[in-house]
Amino acid sequence: MAAGFKEQVKRDIAAVFNNADEHADKVNVKYNGREYSISVIIDSAEARERVKPSTDHSEGIFAADITAYMSFYDLGIVPRKNTPIVLDGTSYNIAHVAYDMGEITLDLEMLDE
Repeated sequence: MAAGFKEQVKRDIAAVFNNADEHADKVNVKYNGREYSISVIIDSAEARERVKPSTDHSEGIFAADITAYMSFYDLGIVPRKNTPIVLDGTSYNIAHVAYDMGEITLDLEMLDE
């Protein structure tokens, strides 16, 4: 019997888009008290293209942004906006969350010196 559409999408996310040999990197993720070693695509160019409101950071402090793409099937949960997440030892705040057909997109912000 042929696989259903949702099953095919699930396989494609793992085999193509989040493939650590092609587009993604294995990243240690800490979220909600749990640790994961999963394939993540990190895109700093996508984050720079977003229109951001002006913010009032202290002198010498700037916001560093990235967009991270990961599979729901690897994480098992859709993270919530305004919660902390750690990628390979760097802490971020989740500024925006999108979930579509098994793929999670997180816009992440970090204050840095």
